[in-house]
Amino acid sequence: MMKKFVAVLLSMIMVLGLLTGCGNTAPASSTPTPASNAEPAQNNDPAPAPQEADTPAAPALPEGYKLGVIDWSALGLPLYVAALGMEKDLCATTGAELVTTTLSGYDDAAFMAAYEYLIDQGCNGCVVTTFSEGPISLIADMMEEAGVDWFLANRQISDPDLKAKVFGMDHFVGNCFCSEEDNAYDMVRQLHEKYGVQNLAVLGLTQGDLNGDLRDKGIARACEEFGVTLLTETRGIKTVDDVTNSVEGIIASYPELDGIFIVGGTVTNGALAGAAQALANHGMSDKVSIAMIDIAGGMSAYMGEGQPLKLVAGGNTIMDVLFATTSLINHAMGVNVDAEPYVIGTHMMNIFSIEDANDYDEYIENTSIPMIAGEKWFETIVGKTVDEIQAFSDNFSIAYAKSLRG
Repeated sequence: MMKKFVAVLLSMIMVLGLLTGCGNTAPASSTPTPASNAEPAQNNDPAPAPQEADTPAAPALPEGYKLGVIDWSALGLPLYVAALGMEKDLCATTGAELVTTTLSGYDDAAFMAAYEYLIDQGCNGCVVTTFSEGPISLIADMMEEAGVDWFLANRQISDPDLKAKVFGMDHFVGNCFCSEEDNAYDMVRQLHEKYGVQNLAVLGLTQGDLNGDLRDKGIARACEEFGVTLLTETRGIKTVDDVTNSVEGIIASYPELDGIFIVGGTVTNGALAGAAQALANHGMSDKVSIAMIDIAGGMSAYMGEGQPLKLVAGGNTIMDVLFATTSLINHAMGVNVDAEPYVIGTHMMNIFSIEDANDYDEYIENTSIPMIAGEKWFETIVGKTVDEIQAFSDNFSIAYAKSLRG
């Protein structure tokens, strides 16, 4: 089979591998988003200490290896700035050249153009992210034709025919995603069991977004199982004022409201501030519990005694970036090349307190200090097997990230 021939050829090339520098190029502007089969884990417990540095180093990359990614950091969100910082450090440590581009828009054509640019720049491997399954087949064909390895991050393929096509391609390295349905289910469960929520309003993503649709399924399943009443769903919110007005209307229509679930997406920051403001306007900050998927800047201001924000889940996006980039580099080094495509499950980290929020900001989404740096890459996931990477993912927590800084 072609994959085994490529594995042998790569193994021969690895012997001659040399290190190169890490660079960065780019064209236009941009945005975010972006799913595992693993049950959500309680992940604020201390994890095992990282492996000792006497682990044998992975073989070197082929000379001139270029890793291509979309750069979201222009959005200014700490998540994307921190992710780019990790990608730069990974490349500097392993000898890859980092090639970046930005999006000219958020439709399928913009993603296609971005990956065409990375291919034209001579990238040997690309991290692929999309907002939908729409462009995946065409991107896959593009990568295959160009002979470029690629890794699909933060997007689970739901179409069985598309999945069979992608997973059968020679240049498809793997896929990582978070179990969106299970995470949403678990958050409603916690709202009910820990905070007594019986009457829930949802601020949701636009229907048709795969991740959002999976979260909706999890919410519906939990509400049915735990007897929580889903009072209303609001979608397509764009601004803080939109959210404030929407929640004001929900309070007027449903005085029994005792829980709000902000399902996430690009409106998370505005949704949290708007919902909190509406509750404050009605003296309900200590009467309604908010849960939220996706980390929001300044979230700690809405946590603590008398404040509504009780639970935040997130951090899986930065882990998807971490595993996608590292898996491509491992593959190019000759690690796991004779295996089936990687499938790595990520999970969301739960934030319950101001201390959790501050630690998350300091040790995971720090825009100045990469979460993993230097030789820590080789101690943790560079040069590791798929099973070792999955174990790293399963055991990862805010406490573990804190231990990596030592």
